[in-house]
Amino acid sequence: MKRRKLCYSLLKCLFLLSFQQTSAQTIEHNGWLFWSHQQKISERWQFSADVQVRSADKLNYLNTLLIRPGIGYKIADNQTITVGYTYFGTWDKENQHKVYEPENRIFEQFQIENEIQRTEITNRFRYEQRFLNLQNSKAFAQRFRYYVQAQIPLFTNPLFTKGLYLSVQNELFLNAQGKDQVNNHFFDQNRSYAGPGYRFSESLDLEIGYMFRYQIEKEANMRNNILQVVIKTSF
Repeated sequence: MKRRKLCYSLLKCLFLLSFQQTSAQTIEHNGWLFWSHQQKISERWQFSADVQVRSADKLNYLNTLLIRPGIGYKIADNQTITVGYTYFGTWDKENQHKVYEPENRIFEQFQIENEIQRTEITNRFRYEQRFLNLQNSKAFAQRFRYYVQAQIPLFTNPLFTKGLYLSVQNELFLNAQGKDQVNNHFFDQNRSYAGPGYRFSESLDLEIGYMFRYQIEKEANMRNNILQVVIKTSF
């Protein structure tokens, strides 16, 4: 009963923003492929890396590449602080020509992991310094991100080291500095996600799910319907 209430509450929170209305909006349908890896270096230190490729609308072409390495230190068994770098490159078509806009970021984050009746709960607080390239001009902005995820076992072994689970998550983005360089709003975007996953071992998870992204932009707000494939590895 408690798990059912938890699932209901999370799903309700995740898709609350899906029903917002705006007078000017653009709707796109995209595909994202995401690989996340954690590599243990020592008892306290770890290396992490995320790689993501994203498609343009209706899977027309690949228009985004994200590479995010970081070094983390466990300050407690379930708490990790990480610093790292992000390369974020986009290629958008304008008049049949691709326009390249790179963005470099430095980030600091604090992550807490807990378990509630075998359900794995992750809370992550990330702060980013963004070095933007906008139409041949450079700009600087900072952004705060809050991420919460639950991996809820459905048909698994008793220790949840193998089997089918449900993943639900939400991530909120807020502009802390330089919002006039981004979208002139404190609220930047929100991403809600839900989908089934399968844990092959303690080192490998695979998920396929739906993400709804609501993003504030200067001209027309963006609504993205995203099919996301996630591969998670750890050694």
